[in-house]
Amino acid sequence: MSNFIRQQLSELVNQHGKILTEDAEYCESLLHENCGDEYKLEIFLLSNAVKEGIAKTLLEPPPQNTTQTAWLNDLIQKFYDNSLEFLHLDKQLAKWAVETWLFALRPAHLSSEQTSLNQNFKRLSEWNPIDYIILLWWILVKPKQLQAYRKRFGELDENRVGKWLVSSLTWWPLLIPILASGLGLFLPAPEEWPPNVYILFSILIIGCWLVTGWLGNIGEGSIMGNITFGVIFGMIFGVIYVVSIVAAFLLANQISNHSSLGLAYIIAYIVAFYIAYVIAIIVAHAVKHTITNDFINGTPSSLVRLAFMLLFIAYLFLFWFCFLGGERLLMNG
Repeated sequence: MSNFIRQQLSELVNQHGKILTEDAEYCESLLHENCGDEYKLEIFLLSNAVKEGIAKTLLEPPPQNTTQTAWLNDLIQKFYDNSLEFLHLDKQLAKWAVETWLFALRPAHLSSEQTSLNQNFKRLSEWNPIDYIILLWWILVKPKQLQAYRKRFGELDENRVGKWLVSSLTWWPLLIPILASGLGLFLPAPEEWPPNVYILFSILIIGCWLVTGWLGNIGEGSIMGNITFGVIFGMIFGVIYVVSIVAAFLLANQISNHSSLGLAYIIAYIVAFYIAYVIAIIVAHAVKHTITNDFINGTPSSLVRLAFMLLFIAYLFLFWFCFLGGERLLMNG
């Protein structure tokens, strides 16, 4: 039997983790893709070892009071009896398959990252905003983690949470300055406006967030399809939006007095919002395929990681600017 396919299996385990010991069809597909059709017998043996639970059993230590040699012999016999004997295949083929899986699953071939991919997953929930952040982290920074989650639970959870994630990335940046103004921490309302106008606007935005997430949750689509575009748009929009509203605030402060600052800011804010929206749409279309390819390859680009870091910094800055007196520090500066 060829050592080539043994080495290929080892590399695939190193890339994809222990999911290969659980999903026979996925394992078979990857082996065909990487080894070609000339190794049909070897691929048949290795994928059937997954179906029989042999590969997964090899992840565990031998039972107590059982030597490894005896344990492996038992697995070889079990595999032969269940999968090969009725086909009149040689028992040495069962031995080769078990030994090949043992070689591929050696601890040296399982990095700590890959070993943890399939351990103790907690299902994502659209009712938990922390799961939005987890999904965003997986999409942009740890796509292999999302691949492993998809293999275990399918795409339904990620689609549900993904659509709420997109809704949050779209509406939360808008909510923060308006809510801060409603609480009296950011901008005064124009004198001719009702006193609670910012609170009313905040309630309206929260309603838009809920409706967008709910309607998005009804539809179908893959996380790497329309959700990908939404995540990219929300990420880029958030960064550009923060820069834009700070610029709008500084501009309004320069051209107006305190009593008219709120109205001047609102005008500048609307202009900045549309500029950020248009730029985000254009950039999201341009880089959507890059994110998709990163997911397929399981390796995020440095540009994507930089964008994620900028988004995190932008949200921290926006919270400081609106709720912690950052705008007063900039005005005094």
